[in-house]
Amino acid sequence: MQQTESDRTALLMQALGNQYGRLQSARGGTISESSSRTSLYLTSLTGAVVALSFVAQASRFSETFFVFALAVLPVVFFLGLVTYYRVLQTGVEDVIYARAMSEIQRFYSEIDPAHADLFRDTSVDHVGLARLGMFALRWQQFLSAAAVVAIINSVVGGVFIGLSVAYVLQPPSLMALGIGAAAAVLIALSFLRHQWATWMHVAKALPMSPSAN
Repeated sequence: MQQTESDRTALLMQALGNQYGRLQSARGGTISESSSRTSLYLTSLTGAVVALSFVAQASRFSETFFVFALAVLPVVFFLGLVTYYRVLQTGVEDVIYARAMSEIQRFYSEIDPAHADLFRDTSVDHVGLARLGMFALRWQQFLSAAAVVAIINSVVGGVFIGLSVAYVLQPPSLMALGIGAAAAVLIALSFLRHQWATWMHVAKALPMSPSAN
């Protein structure tokens, strides 16, 4: 049975509607995974901090406390590290899905040019972060979930290094504190630099369409 142009158009519109729904569900999945992974990390960190406080009170910051802290903190840091990478990945996936949804919206806008703005106003390309200059402001990366995990995990890493120095070298307390703080800053800068480079790569791989300029 030969299909008419009207039939093909109807099938295309149905397929686009299904694809849009799939993309929307996929975006919801990335947001859900990001939230659950971040919650898992923060819950684990909270439990570790509570345990450390109990051990500190019971041992009065003796060798037992340092051994316990140096055993627990690396595990928490590793969990934070993999959480950061996965949350960053889900953020990139979300942008890719949003871009695909934007292409479908652009197709809809071309059906009736007189009402194209109804679709373009919700398009990622037309009112997205790039057009608003978000990618040009480095401080904006602190607003992401990955950055939150990165900063918190940097503090965990700094505390671990500070305690390691205090336990092994036994320097003055202020010196150990300074070394830990410096390590936390360096770790945070490494995380943020990696995140910025990742998003710049995404911005180049998914350029704005000519119609959005």
